[in-house]
Amino acid sequence: MLVVCCCILGILSVLYLRWISQNEPDQSQPEAQLPASSQEPASTVLFATATNPPTPTFEPAPGTTPANPQPLPPIPADVDVILFNGDRTSNQIALTFDACETEGDTDASFDSEIARILVETQTPATIFLGGLWMRDHPEETIFLASQPVFELGNHSWSHLDFASITTEEMQQEIQKTQETMWELIGRQAHFFRFPFGTYNEQALEAVRRGGMYAIQWDVVSGDPDPNIDADRMIQAVVREAQPGSIIIMHINGRGWHTAEALPEIIRQLQEKGFEFVTVSELLGLD
Repeated sequence: MLVVCCCILGILSVLYLRWISQNEPDQSQPEAQLPASSQEPASTVLFATATNPPTPTFEPAPGTTPANPQPLPPIPADVDVILFNGDRTSNQIALTFDACETEGDTDASFDSEIARILVETQTPATIFLGGLWMRDHPEETIFLASQPVFELGNHSWSHLDFASITTEEMQQEIQKTQETMWELIGRQAHFFRFPFGTYNEQALEAVRRGGMYAIQWDVVSGDPDPNIDADRMIQAVVREAQPGSIIIMHINGRGWHTAEALPEIIRQLQEKGFEFVTVSELLGLD
């Protein structure tokens, strides 16, 4: 009898262990990973991501719709609205990129390689987007907004010269861009960059009334010039950068050798002790 009981218990134990093994969660599955660069070029992977980007969630301000954002409060009159650099005693510097487009422009594009480098190296950057560019590159705009390392600014609607247009045109260039950004990503820009870097007193007042700061620069990469190759760009940017610097580049296909030069620019400036931050952090406006 004792032998029979032991046999029965043994059989039940085997069946129980078998049931446990079949129903236990599989712990051997590896974590999801991005495609290896050896399987597909990194720039191609990023472009695929940009065409199907995660849409940031947002809540429009009460009483508004995505197409009609509430105006930002004006910058106080006693505050300097145009800024060229940050604190000269700090080791922080800011990379900025322009993505502009003019009426009838069919060449403006998106340099996904630049975005890939910044995301992979987790290098913060502020990107100034034109309204027309966002209209024609909505998925890229949403992709940029979804990346925590990027801060987005307003670069006017159609890249007109703010030193020569009317006040009404200035307001339209600013507001249409704000509305397009709001419609796409649910937020407005707090920083503005003048096309060509040109402005007058009326332009500064228009930006002030729009509730933004005008962000200029003190280090020119020269990347719109196809004759400035990557080596010359690296040397110029690394030589001219100083504490608080704001560096200007382009991410709309007009930076001819920017993607080639960018990794070395980042490496050398970090070796010199600089920390990359967004414009808002550089200026203490975040």
